[in-house]
Amino acid sequence: MLSSLLLSLALSAGPSSAPDAGSPPARPTSRGKAPVKAQPAAAPDAGVLAAEAPRAPFRWDIPGKVVWVQSPGPQVSDGVPMNLELARTDWPLNAVIQHIMESFRKAGFYMAPMREQRSPTTEPMLTALDVEKLLAYTVIFQENADKSVTLILGVSNMSNYKPPGTTLSWAPLMPGAEGLTRSELEGAHLAVYATQPGTTEAQVYDYYRTALAPTGYAEDPEEKGVFRRGSELLIITTRTEENRLMVSLRHRLGGANAP
Repeated sequence: MLSSLLLSLALSAGPSSAPDAGSPPARPTSRGKAPVKAQPAAAPDAGVLAAEAPRAPFRWDIPGKVVWVQSPGPQVSDGVPMNLELARTDWPLNAVIQHIMESFRKAGFYMAPMREQRSPTTEPMLTALDVEKLLAYTVIFQENADKSVTLILGVSNMSNYKPPGTTLSWAPLMPGAEGLTRSELEGAHLAVYATQPGTTEAQVYDYYRTALAPTGYAEDPEEKGVFRRGSELLIITTRTEENRLMVSLRHRLGGANAP
């Protein structure tokens, strides 16, 4: 699927050429023959320009930046190495989204139509792809109560993609789970999958209460879907997406004291 996507992106960015506005001066031949006028040269296409003069590395341009948190190091999301950073701006949400979109366009990145930009959360998300370097840039926009906006900035190296497995070592999956994705962030784990059609939220929680009990997990009596085992914390939530019930699993060490 990844290779076919990249191929279609490359084909859609076909080269184009245009005649030069002027003609170089004629040059005399070594044997004294009449000078031959050179033919107009075609402008190099975008691919040639990229090969001869690579564009400068893309840098995040966050307007009105008030807070910036650097990433502690590479993470792994669904088998893809990535770097994460956080920023907060006092610009309005829609203005920030438009600004980021314009910065992606100026960089020459590919962006799918907004209707095809799917977010794993309820917040808006924007993804663009540098087809030359196989780097995917993703921004998740979170509007705060004071109308400031927190941006989760991710850069994924698609060239180092390693397909993940279909199971988790830290939590069970319901029978028939589909479309499993997972991330590992600073020792914490996140996984999302789709349940079989017709599965209800109650069935999800009943399954995990039964499956986790023999492993030593106990559900918090005041918080549904929150399970603890010693210093471990496992949080289970659900949401509906395209008529399918999605299950999110978050796991970390340290329990309530974890960052």
